[in-house]
Amino acid sequence: MHGLIFFYMQKFADYLSRGGGGAVNVRATLVSDQGPYQPSGVYPDSEALRILEELAAEVSRPFPTVVAEFGEFLAPSLVRVATPWIDSTWRTLDLIENTESLIHAMVRAAKPGAEPPVLETVRVAPDELQLVYSSRRRLCTLATGLIRGMARHYGEKIDVEETSCMLRGDPFCSFTIRRKGGDTHASHSPLHDTVELSLPPEPESHADGGAQAADPLPERIGEYEILGLLGSGAMGRVYAARDPGLDRRVAVKVLSPSRARDPAARRRFIRESKAAAAIDHPHVVTIHRVGEHGGVPYIVMQLLEGCTLAAHGQAVGRVPVPEVLRIGREIAAGLAAAHGRGLVHRDLKPDNVFLEGPTRSVRIIDFGLARDLGEEATRITIDGALVGTPAYMSPERIGAQELDARSDLFSLGVILYELLAGRLPFQGASVVALLAAVARGVPESLAEAAPDVPAEICELVMALIAHDTARRPRDAASVAAALVDLARRHSGT
Repeated sequence: MHGLIFFYMQKFADYLSRGGGGAVNVRATLVSDQGPYQPSGVYPDSEALRILEELAAEVSRPFPTVVAEFGEFLAPSLVRVATPWIDSTWRTLDLIENTESLIHAMVRAAKPGAEPPVLETVRVAPDELQLVYSSRRRLCTLATGLIRGMARHYGEKIDVEETSCMLRGDPFCSFTIRRKGGDTHASHSPLHDTVELSLPPEPESHADGGAQAADPLPERIGEYEILGLLGSGAMGRVYAARDPGLDRRVAVKVLSPSRARDPAARRRFIRESKAAAAIDHPHVVTIHRVGEHGGVPYIVMQLLEGCTLAAHGQAVGRVPVPEVLRIGREIAAGLAAAHGRGLVHRDLKPDNVFLEGPTRSVRIIDFGLARDLGEEATRITIDGALVGTPAYMSPERIGAQELDARSDLFSLGVILYELLAGRLPFQGASVVALLAAVARGVPESLAEAAPDVPAEICELVMALIAHDTARRPRDAASVAAALVDLARRHSGT
């Protein structure tokens, strides 16, 4: 555990002793065999837990209560320490939403092999956030205290509801956090955090529906002349630009400056560009160049005209069976090219499938979560993190099991099911309920959800979303071939 925590444990012991407890004696425990704990050091988790247990014993209060109190005491100080990484416009829910990246930036800078907790969030409304916490330490009471301490720092009132807990035998802890009263300035973060690579009618338009027109556009990024903002997401922004060398329009994706200060985020961003650039296929977005501008990395890619599969589905409702088969075949072909280079996309969803031009030809975009099955990429992956979009995540992703290309096939199956049935195979009222539904792996049969769809098409889709990876098709190339055959036999459907 980071030495900074031990520094604040001493201050917490002083705070408890001023409150009438006998915690002053615990100060002696805040010295290791090698001397006082240094704020810049890294120490075993067991030592921190021992100190908190002794604190609880001396003040005669339950251990979970003292851990929660320490979290609430600690949070404002950590916010001040992390000020260089925190956006000045953030408030409690915004900070919680970005806490995991901050933790990884700060903790991994001191100890690259550290295993900080997984904190996966979904912003369901400006004043409501759902949080999934997972850690082998199982210090969910500390997380609760930190949340309340953040709210105290910002002078906000919140409700924290714990809907599942590892201490009660659940696989992870989950919280619903609601802000009470006050303004609603916080920006909405949609469940599908992505950007749409098509030139908008006005430069200030955003594919994610946000409004950031007040931010001035850069005139240039590298040698590229910026024409307008295409969209923004968790990792940065995408601009429409002109390539002066070839006199063509391109898209330039720039990592946000706050993310660029995080070495892990920089490596992840660069890995995305290299992963996509390595694939030369008509159904995968083309990367032209990787560069750096003002210390911030960027990638230059083809500018796509059209819309995402998500937008197309919303516009037309249920998609005709022949078009579903064609879209599925092209996605599978693109995945086969990626898998052939050892890459698993890990975030395949309708927002990351672009339909280009009047023919709506598929282009798979956003390899931001792509995992190279080689050793190096595995080392820089956030340990056990639930990254991606819950509705399209495979069961092995949720369970942190061994991951291979069949995870993408599961996501493809969910997409096809949704296109054919007009709804998702796994549903839930919250992100936790949705994750639980996927983990159980008992969807309604597509034949029942869409009785007009031919039986053999239903069978293939249900095989793709099989809970057991061994029951799914062997690879994306075989899925593409099966979809070609199905399209031939059901061309008039």
